[in-house]
Amino acid sequence: MTAALIGKSVSRVDGRLKVTGAATYAAEFEVPNLAHAAVVRSIAANGRIAIDTAEAERAPGVIAVVTHRNAPRLAYQPHKGLPDAAVGERLHVLQDDRVNHQGQPIALVVAETLEQAVHAAEVVRVTYRNEAAATDIEGVDPVLPTGKPAEWEIRRGEPDSAFEQAEFRVDQTYVIPRENHNPIEMFATIAAWEGDSLTLWDKTQWVHNVAEEIAAVFGIAAENVRVISPFVGGDLLGAALLAACHAGVTGRPCSRTASQAVAVAARNVLWRRLPSAHCAAGRAWRLP
Repeated sequence: MTAALIGKSVSRVDGRLKVTGAATYAAEFEVPNLAHAAVVRSIAANGRIAIDTAEAERAPGVIAVVTHRNAPRLAYQPHKGLPDAAVGERLHVLQDDRVNHQGQPIALVVAETLEQAVHAAEVVRVTYRNEAAATDIEGVDPVLPTGKPAEWEIRRGEPDSAFEQAEFRVDQTYVIPRENHNPIEMFATIAAWEGDSLTLWDKTQWVHNVAEEIAAVFGIAAENVRVISPFVGGDLLGAALLAACHAGVTGRPCSRTASQAVAVAARNVLWRRLPSAHCAAGRAWRLP
């Protein structure tokens, strides 16, 4: 933004298109022979599952029911994007009968229409073998950083020794409460395979990261993944992996649209430790 625009009311480039309904979001693209999917999510926080899909498979319009029993075995090659934590591993979706958190996707129902997919998902029968779950964030040991700088970090000097020698130190932990949001765009992705190439019409702010992450999960080259996102009406919950998974199983382009109930629960409680060090003149010696 140039100085000439500071302090002035400037219309968004895509503002009129969005408020008049002319912007085309991910779920609104017309793709031939499109199927639709609904997700069955775990109501348990930790444990193992057994799934009975017989009734769902007989439901009208159902093309396939995908669970850990028949889902493709995915490569899940290492990949760390800018927003990813330096430690830990992403959830391996539909790869085994393990449940790691409440709301985890445990089955996908693909049907000719979204209504048929939602109905069939409701008759998938799940038996849970519950195990003890950690549900209190204060009782969980924090995942500590590795101490190694990320590729995008800029470091100067010796921050650790500066912190110890500083005249004034502030080391506080801040709690960010759960956030509920209601974006103007549905949480949706359309996926279509053509051989080893994948096209995603996705709701994302970062098309390159989506392409790289999906390529790593499926074990294909990032150049084989094309992500289309001309407008962004809200971005905190990705559906690209699930869409690509059921599109690969059925051999048809598939749309995955999340319900609003899922959309409003996308960001949980966060605890952030923020240490900083300063000299007597107020100059910061060390910041995270």
